[in-house]
Amino acid sequence: MVLQAIRERLTGILAFIIFGILIIPFAFVGVGSYFASDAVNVIARVNDSDITTTEFTESFQNYRRRMQSVMGDGFDPVQFEQPMIKRQHLDNMIDRELVAQVSLQTGLAVDDATLANAIREMQAFQVDGEFNQEVYQSRLVALGMTPAQYENEMRAELIMDQFPSTLMSSAIATDWELKEYTRLQDQSRVFKAIIVKADTADDEATEALDEAELQSEAETTESDAGPDIAEADLLAWYEARPDDYRSAEQVLIEYIELEASKLTDNLEPDEEQLQARFEEQKARFITPESRLASHIQIAVNADDDEAAIETARQKAVSIVEQIQDGADFGELAGTHSDDAGSANQGGDLGWIEPGFMVQAFEDALYGLTLAKPLSDPVQTSFGWHVIRLVDIRPSEGMSFEEAKEILLQEFMAEQQDRQYLEQADRLVDLIYEDPTTLNAAAEALALKVQELGPFGRTDGQGLAANPAVVEAAFSDLVLAQGSVSDPIDIGENHMVMIKLTEHLPEAAKPFESVREEVRLAVRLDQAMQDAAAKAEGLLARAQAGEELAALAEESGIELLVADDARRQGSPYPARLTTQIFRMAPPETNAKRIEVLQLDDGYAVVALESVTDGVLSEDDLILQQNYRRRIANATANAETFAFLRFLRSQSEIEVFEDRL
Repeated sequence: MVLQAIRERLTGILAFIIFGILIIPFAFVGVGSYFASDAVNVIARVNDSDITTTEFTESFQNYRRRMQSVMGDGFDPVQFEQPMIKRQHLDNMIDRELVAQVSLQTGLAVDDATLANAIREMQAFQVDGEFNQEVYQSRLVALGMTPAQYENEMRAELIMDQFPSTLMSSAIATDWELKEYTRLQDQSRVFKAIIVKADTADDEATEALDEAELQSEAETTESDAGPDIAEADLLAWYEARPDDYRSAEQVLIEYIELEASKLTDNLEPDEEQLQARFEEQKARFITPESRLASHIQIAVNADDDEAAIETARQKAVSIVEQIQDGADFGELAGTHSDDAGSANQGGDLGWIEPGFMVQAFEDALYGLTLAKPLSDPVQTSFGWHVIRLVDIRPSEGMSFEEAKEILLQEFMAEQQDRQYLEQADRLVDLIYEDPTTLNAAAEALALKVQELGPFGRTDGQGLAANPAVVEAAFSDLVLAQGSVSDPIDIGENHMVMIKLTEHLPEAAKPFESVREEVRLAVRLDQAMQDAAAKAEGLLARAQAGEELAALAEESGIELLVADDARRQGSPYPARLTTQIFRMAPPETNAKRIEVLQLDDGYAVVALESVTDGVLSEDDLILQQNYRRRIANATANAETFAFLRFLRSQSEIEVFEDRL
């Protein structure tokens, strides 16, 4: 669409201007440089193979789309623009290239049967759990690939997977590993704990802090710092943590929207148009009369002479006479019919609709009635047939009046699609003529220029939450160059084009706008310090010999008692459980007493005993599960080591400046 617009405009004086501009770089660097751009396009070199920036960009975009689909609302586009994430993805591509090279060097291959089976098992090509050739062909057309191209790529993927899969299948779990894994995995611990929570002056200060962080910059509070926090302390906290109090980068945009469902100009068809469509598509709405039939075929070969043809006819006549005299049609079919497919079924052909059989057979069948169900011998290119009509299923379907609403909706949808494509082409042409504004295109197409924002990369609502819109809004074309964006598809036959109206860079929030947020943070910090001091005091007394139960009662704190704590499934705070299982076992006839930090306070813990897990020899299912976990972990480690070995034996060059 855009390329067509460019071609149409490369005529006349504009073409001469463009060619004049191109002459300048040709004069300085020569034509040869325009054919040597591949080197610049390389982002990494793995031995003698190159990974181009084009390949990397396409692969990374596919990766972003997959992660967006998996993460849903939790997807953060900013995270996937970080150099570290891109470099990790490039490392994965390098690893795959190394595996591909060693696979080819060692002569690994995939036979045709394995390849065909792998393709048949792919859900993308299945309908109701079965491989569908039409779906396979249409999906490849949508991908712009021929079956041969796709099968070559699939074969390469299967070959590359052989090395890692071989490592996975060869990994084992030894008896010693199984014993150690069970000892740790099924270990239980007995402990007592006093939870000293951070006591803030504000009820649920932690939750309030989280809510305050989500408030708009414009929202301020009149609350004072409270009697326990000086204004200078709040300001010192704020100034010491500038990165905690910054507004995210935001943009304001304007946009025009084009949607097929909202195009209604000259859509209503007249009665004659709908009637014509009904006649053209009658088969969709009306099921023709079908007939349940049986036949007895006396075959005639194409090179048979007249005598042979007449002999076959006379045999068919004899069969008709036998049936008329009371002989069983099905038995005669089994004995005399040359149609192997129906002879064993008593000649049954099933339900037949017009167009299913050759014309002579069909004419004879539809000439029969239930009152006179048996035909005279009928000649076709296959020989002679004795036909019996068993039943008639009348024609069913919708009249024009019944189908009229469906036809109307389809007509309007087609017209809307046509108008949409025409207007989309026109819109792109108008923007191409002047990419600095939306107003001219909006006026020409009677579209409204709408405003949106401010919004950031992750906090948008409605249209501003659409990843494609966000990506375009923060793209170089829109943000840096100030141009109208390329068309952005946001649904079927639904697009927008956007333009930046204002850019609000990331900046420090004024102290006054975050004063309450700072106060809550300082108060929480003070409460955590108070909780830590209290927990240390209790720890000292417990280590001196006082029982935790007595200390808990004296302090008015509930005592947590665990007689059989497990790594998973224990009803205790997750962070507490994790840290307790990291504690060293207590010495014989002693307790190990420590202070552990939690999210909202501290815990004084007395670890009394540790009981190692033991796997029963009779529990074969659990043994199998544990062995599988160990083998998988071993295989992952071996795969990682194998890749490290390949890297150490290879020449790898990464062009960081092109990443």
